Amino acid sequence: MNPPNGRREWHLDKTVSIGHIISTLVIALSLFSWALTIDKRVEQNAQSIEFLAQNHKRLENHVDSTRNEIRQDLRAINAKLDRLIERRMDGQ
Repeated sequence: MNPPNGRREWHLDKTVSIGHIISTLVIALSLFSWALTIDKRVEQNAQSIEFLAQNHKRLENHVDSTRNEIRQDLRAINAKLDRLIERRMDGQ
């Protein structure tokens, strides 16, 4: 009920109802469950990142070895061309 002067005053009840306790526990359990879900997702992402990093390193090593093979093949071709050119020059 409003006081006669028209102002509402704050009223604090010192009792705690069972509904408040239950709702607080439900909220706490929901937050805990959410945190566990986030933790699992972070762990899965960390594993995925680790897998991708290893895969990237493996592919990088494969590209390097392929590049080295190509360089060796080009050097061999260059050496053969040089010999062919020298033979033609000697034959003229």
